[in-house]
Amino acid sequence: MRNSLILFTVLLVLGSCLDRIDIPVLGVDSGDLIVDGLITDEPGPYTVKLTKAIKVDDSRQVGEPIYAKQITLFDNAGNEEVLKQTGNGIYQTKPGGIQGVIGREYFIRIEMYNGNVIESLPDRMDPVGEVDSIYYEFESHQPADAPTEYGYRIFIDAHNATGSDHYLRWKFTGTYVVETLPQYKLCDISPCLDRYCPLLCSGYAYVNGELKKGYAYNPKTKMVEYTGVECTCCRCWVTPREDKPKVNDNQISKNGKFIKVEMGYVPINYYTFFEKYRVEIMQMSLSRAAFDYWKAVQSQKEGTNSLFQPVTGKIPTNLFETTEGMGVQGIFYAAAVTKRQIYLDKTTHKVYIRSPQDCFLREGAMGEDCRTAFPGSMSTYQQPADWK
Repeated sequence: MRNSLILFTVLLVLGSCLDRIDIPVLGVDSGDLIVDGLITDEPGPYTVKLTKAIKVDDSRQVGEPIYAKQITLFDNAGNEEVLKQTGNGIYQTKPGGIQGVIGREYFIRIEMYNGNVIESLPDRMDPVGEVDSIYYEFESHQPADAPTEYGYRIFIDAHNATGSDHYLRWKFTGTYVVETLPQYKLCDISPCLDRYCPLLCSGYAYVNGELKKGYAYNPKTKMVEYTGVECTCCRCWVTPREDKPKVNDNQISKNGKFIKVEMGYVPINYYTFFEKYRVEIMQMSLSRAAFDYWKAVQSQKEGTNSLFQPVTGKIPTNLFETTEGMGVQGIFYAAAVTKRQIYLDKTTHKVYIRSPQDCFLREGAMGEDCRTAFPGSMSTYQQPADWK
């Protein structure tokens, strides 16, 4: 097995939300099948995603989708459901279909078109406990050659299920709303020596040398015409991707309680606090097999950031082939979940936030499509259903 650093996207689904986590994993051959799936005690649909592993330096960044003849989800109570293909390599249960129940075990069987069969070991859904509180500490940092940087260090107190020593995973998710001005998109050719090149989605176009709202270029007539269409890429909800998983360590637990566990950092800047920032902490129960998987991923991710700790070893998996074929990696597991949220805004801690400035000395939001302006994040123009 080649010790190549592989990048694959783990797709976790809680309810119908898709949550991509880019994590580098060692000890996986390029071309291996990556299986990513989860069932929770929240209503489905639940998702299994199949991709081909790629090297971390591959320009594609995401492996090619793999297609299965059939994927079936089973529990140890005699229930089963065949997943439906809903996208490229993406398979889901039906809304209102099978739902995870604490105490039951779950596994999947993947039947490939070439006759190969892959199964996951049964994974038990354990009780999860609660996130008791989320709180923060305000921080400031003064770089040598830049303005002072501010942010919030996020912590939680939590507890495990009563009378249990179950393993836990915590997931920090930050979401903030932004507004951009895509009518002020800088032209690709001589960007600071030319006029702006408004994006089609901005609802703006040049009319007689002046930017006008409600106009757009019509490719059929090859003319700029009034359409009255509003901007469709100006307001987005942005969620940075999780850079590494975090699992509980028994050394920081006291009688099943976890005190002041650091979850992450929220930078304060023009965009993160354009309006407000939501911090969500999800606590997930893990079986020992799922804990070992996420602990290995966490350790390897932390190792890649250390000059003195080499990244070695192989990520464990609970998947196996019942027939000979391509290698298989990844995980399918069951988790009970609980969540807690807090919102931070400009009044949480009053700090002067500098407004961006482009090369025309225009101050304010960037001239970009808000759906693509924040690399490493997921951006959508659809407001989250539970946004407050």
